[in-house]
Amino acid sequence: MQNLSPTQREILLALTDLYNRQKRMIKSKEVADIIGKDEGTVRNIILSLKVLGLVESKPGPNGGYMPTLKAYEIINNPTLTPILDKLNLYKGMIETDIKVENIEIIDITNPSANRVLLKVEGDLRKLKIGDAVRLGPTPYSRLVIEGLILHLDENSKEIVVDVKRMISIPKEKVKNLISKKLIALKPETSLREASMIFYKEAIRGAPVINQDEKVVGILTTADIIKAFFEGNYTAKVSDYMKTNVISINENEDLLDAIRKMIIYNVGRLLVLDSNNKAVGIVTRTDILRSIAGLEGLWTT
Repeated sequence: MQNLSPTQREILLALTDLYNRQKRMIKSKEVADIIGKDEGTVRNIILSLKVLGLVESKPGPNGGYMPTLKAYEIINNPTLTPILDKLNLYKGMIETDIKVENIEIIDITNPSANRVLLKVEGDLRKLKIGDAVRLGPTPYSRLVIEGLILHLDENSKEIVVDVKRMISIPKEKVKNLISKKLIALKPETSLREASMIFYKEAIRGAPVINQDEKVVGILTTADIIKAFFEGNYTAKVSDYMKTNVISINENEDLLDAIRKMIIYNVGRLLVLDSNNKAVGIVTRTDILRSIAGLEGLWTT
């Protein structure tokens, strides 16, 4: 996609990804929702792609847009990036020191095979054919690619990967992922009462807020189970809550939430507004529910 602008490239990749998954004409709003841009802008860019012969359109309520064979040829041939910030390749869940410089999709239109060619730097002797690998999200197209190594070439520094999962993470604000109203606990609340609240509200964690409306901790079902296992049936929330609360601003991106959960090894983040007031909790389940197939980020 050497002659395309960055915005044209982003929109063409998003349109192609949606069409491959949905197998139908795609609306401009669907593309806009995925990449986080104004629908009018997306529609204008798609028209420019249509002039270039990369997009076909169909009017009417059942109409929309789809990539042409020429678009697939352009996507198939070049690198998906140049990747400005080189990505580390993961072997299973272990980060290696092998850096991915470029990604090239091979056989994207072949339903029985989907492979990528990785140009890398580093010692490939640490890998072998059949290893499960992962890379991403890429900085621009936000792709996560998982698969098995089919071929290694130490001389040319190339790896061919049989893709098992390729996910494009949409641009989505954290506040749009909150699935439940905020349920907060007080430090002096008993764990018995907290457990009843968790059961009634069908939640597994809640922030702890004091009389000054300040967040002082977070309590989860695991903390309650620990207390009851230890025989502390009369304990209070403040006795077992975690005081190191990992939070995220409501206007931050979904990708930031994923990174924080992985870095801190937590399953939920407290969501704060611009005044640092707690407005909700976003959980790993919320993210998995919003993006099909994303389980691979945690379960590879």
